[in-house]
Amino acid sequence: MAERYAKVDPSTLQVRERKGGGPASRDLGGALGAEHLAARVWRFGPGHEMAYHRHRVQEEFYQLVSGGPQEVLIEGEVVAVNDGEWLRLHKDTRRKIQNHTDREAIWLTIGAPPGEGITDGVRIDVETGQEIPR
Repeated sequence: MAERYAKVDPSTLQVRERKGGGPASRDLGGALGAEHLAARVWRFGPGHEMAYHRHRVQEEFYQLVSGGPQEVLIEGEVVAVNDGEWLRLHKDTRRKIQNHTDREAIWLTIGAPPGEGITDGVRIDVETGQEIPR
């Protein structure tokens, strides 16, 4: 049986920087020992964006914690999100968080089931809609 509860100060967690710069994240789910969901806190500086993608198995919730309003590109549509608002994204929905402002944005992402880590994400070419091989 897993621990009955876990507690962590997110500021103590290692920051995972993207190769070549861009958004960085802290793995809350891993630090808390989550078995059936993934949770990360993301920091998007001005101009940062994640890859346009969908998932193989993982449904996700996104919450904009601070820095709003911000944008998420969903199925080719730009959706404005304000601080405190949540989005639910089906595994097959193409999406990417993008920061086109001059302020830092903090996002909380929660996904379940956790999938196979980074390989659960399928990158999509924004222009063609085709999958990009790994």
